[in-house]
Amino acid sequence: MAVHFYVRDVFRQTVQTLWSHKLRSFLTMFGITWGVMSLLLLGSVGEGFRIGQRQRLSQLGTDLVFVFGGRVSSTSGAGQTERQVQLTEEDCRLIVSECPLVRACSPVLSRGNIRAESENNNVSFQVVGIWPNYQGMRFTPLGDGRLINAQDLAEARRVVVLGEEVRKQLFPHERAVGKQVRLNQVPFEVVGTIARIGREGQSGTNARLLVPLETMRRYFPHSRADTNPGAVSNLIVQPRTAGEHKAAIAQYHTLLARRYGFAPDDPSALDEWDTIENFNRINAIFDAMDVFLGGVGIVTLGLGAIGVMNIMLVCVSERTREIGVRKALGATHRDILLQFLLEGLVLAALSGGAGLLLGWGISQGLQGLPFPDGFAPPTVTWRVGLVAFAVLTLVALGAALLPARRAALLPPVEAIREEV
Repeated sequence: MAVHFYVRDVFRQTVQTLWSHKLRSFLTMFGITWGVMSLLLLGSVGEGFRIGQRQRLSQLGTDLVFVFGGRVSSTSGAGQTERQVQLTEEDCRLIVSECPLVRACSPVLSRGNIRAESENNNVSFQVVGIWPNYQGMRFTPLGDGRLINAQDLAEARRVVVLGEEVRKQLFPHERAVGKQVRLNQVPFEVVGTIARIGREGQSGTNARLLVPLETMRRYFPHSRADTNPGAVSNLIVQPRTAGEHKAAIAQYHTLLARRYGFAPDDPSALDEWDTIENFNRINAIFDAMDVFLGGVGIVTLGLGAIGVMNIMLVCVSERTREIGVRKALGATHRDILLQFLLEGLVLAALSGGAGLLLGWGISQGLQGLPFPDGFAPPTVTWRVGLVAFAVLTLVALGAALLPARRAALLPPVEAIREEV
């Protein structure tokens, strides 16, 4: 019971002391609150950007390399000449069968000059001929109906899957599945739709019509199909794992180089967009951002810590006489240190909690604002806020306890005579 009354008395004295020094207490709390809130917001903005970029990449697909035919430089008797590499559907079959580090491959035949007509409207969007596995490699969330299947490909069926923007233009007020669409006057049955993907709007998969590759080749062949049977626009290659993507690229480079007669290390023979390498570059940007935000956070934390330390040092120094009087009245060294410890803990708890609450509140308030593509709303990372809270709390306690200990060790007479 004696301990209970002792703690109660010390806590009451702590509250009274803080209230009697309202300005100093407010300035100390403001320094801690500002430091915690600033660091929490900086971390939230950086995490939001990181999440936004990951979401943007995930909308393309997982671990993909887009391969396009390029130009091969060669020397002949007439001098330096160039010839074009035209990729074909057969290339995909060979890559899958002869490159063990490649998990999947899909040819893509696309055309952008095809008129799509319905009973409601006529538009011009990109029509893409695919293998069914394209829909597993690329991000194509089903909206209604079904996607292209193996039977559609084998029988060259005239079926089509509409991107969300295409569906909205051709069938704005009715269900599209089961309806007919004419592509350059050739009738196709709509068997499915793709749900809207991110913020692509009138671009990307939202603005595409997917048809079986065999159907595409029959009705809308590649412009070089006469000289290059099976010609396609590009290939999509998926390595077995993201970590093996460079070795997988080297494997199919060697295969295509042998097939088309160019050096495997010829940089112009194939044009590629490596989403894995792109993701690694973005990760490097994230790391640089973490360093930058960490530096800004350290500066902010340092300024807050200096402010807290100065205020606490002045506060304790000005109370040296008070410490001497309390010692003369019988207070022990432990009593004095306990009171300053409690004062520091109360200040840190109130101000640190306020900083976390304000930072979280501002982040939540920004959730409803529109953000550009690739940016997600600020996402609170409590680890950063708690680290800032802990650092500023330790600074406040250290700045209070060290001078308090020095003053508490003085004889009562010396402490009373100490200059303010």
